[in-house]
Amino acid sequence: MKKKTKRFLCVILTLFLLGAFLPAVSGYKVSDVTEAALELIYKHEGTYTSVVSNDNGAVSLGKVGWHGTRALNLMKTIVNSNKAQALSMLGENFVNEILTASQWDTRIFTDTEKQAAQKLLGTDESKKAQDELAYTDIGSYINHGMSLGITSGKALVFFADVENQCGSGVSARIAEAVKGSAEYKDGLTLDNLFKASLADKTAGSSETRRNSAYTYCKALSFSGDVEKEEFSTGKYITTASYLRFRKGPGTQYDEAGSSLPYGTRVTVTKVSGDWGQITCGGVTGWINLLYAEPENGSATGSEDDTASVLIGDVNGSGKVEASDARKALRASAKLDSLTADEEKRADADGDGKITAKDARLILRAAARLENLS
Repeated sequence: MKKKTKRFLCVILTLFLLGAFLPAVSGYKVSDVTEAALELIYKHEGTYTSVVSNDNGAVSLGKVGWHGTRALNLMKTIVNSNKAQALSMLGENFVNEILTASQWDTRIFTDTEKQAAQKLLGTDESKKAQDELAYTDIGSYINHGMSLGITSGKALVFFADVENQCGSGVSARIAEAVKGSAEYKDGLTLDNLFKASLADKTAGSSETRRNSAYTYCKALSFSGDVEKEEFSTGKYITTASYLRFRKGPGTQYDEAGSSLPYGTRVTVTKVSGDWGQITCGGVTGWINLLYAEPENGSATGSEDDTASVLIGDVNGSGKVEASDARKALRASAKLDSLTADEEKRADADGDGKITAKDARLILRAAARLENLS
């Protein structure tokens, strides 16, 4: 057995054992399910710099394996975020193709194009674009599953993995197959979705992936159904790695501004279903409140409130990372000096000075163990 396979089996076994001995998580949210699905799909797909030049007739890119035209759209985002950098890595002809092409349904990379694309995919701009797109895409898989009547978190994670690999048509077909069977008396469960996926002509052709996904989902500590949420106006904290900020209350609307990083505090002034209207940087738009949580009892806000400074993001990268804690610690030891804006973001405990305590709080926030005020 290859070392990589042994390591993967060890991970699966560990997850199974943890699921057996840890208490079940009740009252979990859609954002919790999305995070679990992200982890599963990342295990099955690639890394930031992955390129499969010919994946069933078209290129696949990145850590979620965006295929064909979806790969093209990712490349457009990365190129537009830093065109000069893209030109230096890809060359003018390749960049022009990316910016003008409408589809890559049959686009296959040459070895030279593959090497160039891998360089671009390893940039900070690419990693941010991939993180944003992964969360948006996988969140849409979860929402699709819920619209079909799946309420179990374990089943939703399994459904998302199928949809990522096989497409929305196949995942919906599997759900419909369960609904047409005698097992539907139990609803759309992990077990009957797994059984139907193995019988499906498309999803069943990847039996190894279906089996590993089932084992992973079975070990998840989700108990009961995903929590149904009612939203109101007030103060919220974003819980997604990057939360899209759109012009209207739905994924069909274009983005109104830059995505909001994890831990951003916002004031919701209007609610439409799962969507909340906010004002950020003078621009009014909408965020999906499934990926945010109320702050301090959801106190009502006003129309001119804006998204606040992200405390802990010392270097201004848009997210809280270990490097921010390091920067705060060096400043507390008088080894580095900070600008006025950096000092404001580094003052995690709000006492007006930068100390080792601030660095510790920032490090905990980077590990998602703390929400910074």
